Amino acid sequence: DVISSKEPWKFGLRAGINYDGITLQQGSDYKLGSKFGLVGEKRLVYNLYFQPSLSFQNKGYKYERPFSDKGDINAYVIEVVANLLIKFGDERKGSGLFIGVAPYIAYGIGGKSRFEDLRVNDTLNYGIKEENTFSDVGMTNLDLGFQLAIGYDIKNRWEIGVNYYFGLQNITYNSNFKWRGLQANITYFF
Repeated sequence: DVISSKEPWKFGLRAGINYDGITLQQGSDYKLGSKFGLVGEKRLVYNLYFQPSLSFQNKGYKYERPFSDKGDINAYVIEVVANLLIKFGDERKGSGLFIGVAPYIAYGIGGKSRFEDLRVNDTLNYGIKEENTFSDVGMTNLDLGFQLAIGYDIKNRWEIGVNYYFGLQNITYNSNFKWRGLQANITYFF
């Protein structure tokens, strides 16, 4: 019989940077963002761990459609991740490599986006406008997706990691583009 671990939960703080974009291939650019939040970790069995986290992030992307328009999207989101990790390392030293997979859910809470009309016909030029990122005509608040993680534990207290994430939800009401990006983070466990 496999018995689950009786080790207690560990809790910590996580901070990192994002390099966010969307699945639109032509005309879109990635943007740097940041994240910070709380993380917990519980050993399940053997070298399998459950690591949920709650983070606040700013993220975004840029795009330009030649002779039409361009945009600079800035979003603030709350993200919940339910990570399952497999750790490969020396248990006595508390150090080693890990890999993980996780579903995530993110909810947009704010942000301002800037749009510029590039058409030169004076009767159609709407100029530059700024609007709320999450609105009935802007982006959708909800994002669901998965993360793939790789990282390294350092002496049971520190952890560095890199995640590739891919959203499964359309980011706007009228397109089929989805979030994509990389996240690098450092975690400190109390």
